[in-house]
Amino acid sequence: MPKFIAVVLVLLGSAGNISMAATPPHQLHWQHEFSAAEQLKLEQWLAFSSQATLNTLGPYPFEMQLYLYRRAGKEPVPWANTWREHSQQVHFYVAPQFSKQQFIADWTAYHEIAHLALPYLGRKNAWFAEGFASYMQYRIMQQAGLIDSATKEINAKFTPQRKHYLHQLSMVETAAQLLSQRRFAAGYWGGAQFFVVAERLLLQQGKAPLNLQIQRYQQCCRLQDTNLQQVIQSLDSVSDSKIFSQLLQQFNQLPAAQFLQLYQL
Repeated sequence: MPKFIAVVLVLLGSAGNISMAATPPHQLHWQHEFSAAEQLKLEQWLAFSSQATLNTLGPYPFEMQLYLYRRAGKEPVPWANTWREHSQQVHFYVAPQFSKQQFIADWTAYHEIAHLALPYLGRKNAWFAEGFASYMQYRIMQQAGLIDSATKEINAKFTPQRKHYLHQLSMVETAAQLLSQRRFAAGYWGGAQFFVVAERLLLQQGKAPLNLQIQRYQQCCRLQDTNLQQVIQSLDSVSDSKIFSQLLQQFNQLPAAQFLQLYQL
């Protein structure tokens, strides 16, 4: 039986400019053995990462379940994924020899916890879910004071993948095809362009930025939506616009090369 420990986390250190006044509700589940020092370090990392994510995306209307496993690796978190079957879970496979600061500087926790801001949308819409988490990981890290410019980081990730989108298939078709071929970076950062453009359109129309729209979404709609169409309708509603539905139509229908040219991506 996996060992279970529920803890109330309090960060004993700090990084960046994040406020740690209220630790978000989550439970830790230790699936492998960790020393007391390793447990403390990982608790502090996940307290910081969870709070940073929720500072950007708003408090989630559920308790997160965070699972930890040992895994050898050349980076702090060699693997992580989310599960949604019975609760909102993130499973982290960690190499505990890395320092707390190295864990905090790693993007993985921000990406995975950001996934939980949206319901599970199925494999067909993985481009949307992964694009969202990829886009938000850097917005979260910028707000936490860990990087200087999310826009710079996002552009740097998409630039080498842009070549995959210079044809007549739509952005959705291209990103989905790339993911099916396990070309994850190309699929993720192509999908992220939906949110790059959504952010731009929100600001052009005098709306609140995307992360504040997601905060509103947590309160009204996160627990009721079960598919992509419902998420899009809810985001239109909270932003009092048609930005998300119209953008999804373009992402689905315009040739990818035309979409990139239209928005100068």
